[in-house]
Amino acid sequence: MIIYGSKAVYISSKQSTTSICPSCGTQGSLKLFVFRRHAHIFWIPMFPIGKKGMSQCQHCKNVLHTKEMPVSVRKEYDVLKNKAKGPIWQFTGLGMLIVMIIWAFISTRNF
Repeated sequence: MIIYGSKAVYISSKQSTTSICPSCGTQGSLKLFVFRRHAHIFWIPMFPIGKKGMSQCQHCKNVLHTKEMPVSVRKEYDVLKNKAKGPIWQFTGLGMLIVMIIWAFISTRNF
């Protein structure tokens, strides 16, 4: 049995000072979050598969996913998403797989 799936990991956030919450109308209360998803096998991360995000109003606690964000908030989120770099450990499984392939290739050539 192989256990596989995906998981999102927090990589960055920013407090927006210009955006207005569409629910309560409070300016400067939105906080933007960026998460990077990675595929895993047996809980060992293999490779990143994309970024996703959300915004949360610090006043009314309303959460908006990227498709629900107004255009002004979405532009600010896109800038944050492009600047955010994920952790290198999300390539751990891919690195282990490459090392095993190289080791198998070298060990079979010695015989």
